[in-house]
Amino acid sequence: MFQQDRRGANETIGFVLVFSLIVLTVGVVLTAGYSGLQDARDAERVNNAERAFDVLADNIEDITHREAPSRGTEIRLAEASIGSGPPTHINISGFKNGSRVFTTGNYSTDSVVYRAEDTRIRYAGGAVTRIQGGGSTLLDPPGFVISQNHTIIPTVKLLVEDRTVAGAQTVLIRTDRSIREVEISENGGVDTLQFNVSTPAPDAWNGYLEGQGMSCTRTDQGSDRAKLSCTLEGVERVKTVWFLIEITFE
Repeated sequence: MFQQDRRGANETIGFVLVFSLIVLTVGVVLTAGYSGLQDARDAERVNNAERAFDVLADNIEDITHREAPSRGTEIRLAEASIGSGPPTHINISGFKNGSRVFTTGNYSTDSVVYRAEDTRIRYAGGAVTRIQGGGSTLLDPPGFVISQNHTIIPTVKLLVEDRTVAGAQTVLIRTDRSIREVEISENGGVDTLQFNVSTPAPDAWNGYLEGQGMSCTRTDQGSDRAKLSCTLEGVERVKTVWFLIEITFE
């Protein structure tokens, strides 16, 4: 009789241990799996935003290069936000025989910024950049043509609705052309072409402009902004075209 009681106790203890092990294993799997699912969701959310901004850049190029009057771009926020962001400042100047022969003055262009956790995707000055972890990368370059034979710099100035949309809805980014004009057409060429840009994404711009053959120096202007001064020597023809694009959110 006592042996049967001990067997019953052993079976009960064994059941409790096995059940506890199963509960513990399920808990560990759920915890790790949920974290992994969150990471995958966050990565896919940012990837979707990058694709949407690629479309936005293409749509603005339709306006600036192919005379389209307006375009619309849809983006699903998925617990993120989109709205206007810090401006980018651009100045283009040409020098000949030690004297400045032209300058565009300082353009101040708004930006469209998608924010999710510590990641920002922004469109400003014709470029799409990603800012994360104190650095920035170029996702879509501005449509510049930079060479010593012929340099064409289209400058896209944005007037972005002062508004931020957040949540999980789908937002329509509407872009409308207001002005297009040739700012500078210097067929005689310049000894030095200088391109200055003040931006929260200096790493991205620096890599792009130096990749186009320009020499750049950087001056930090705070934790979230730097100024790049880039030059190209011996340019035979220079043309800058100025576009004004209005952006609203629906």
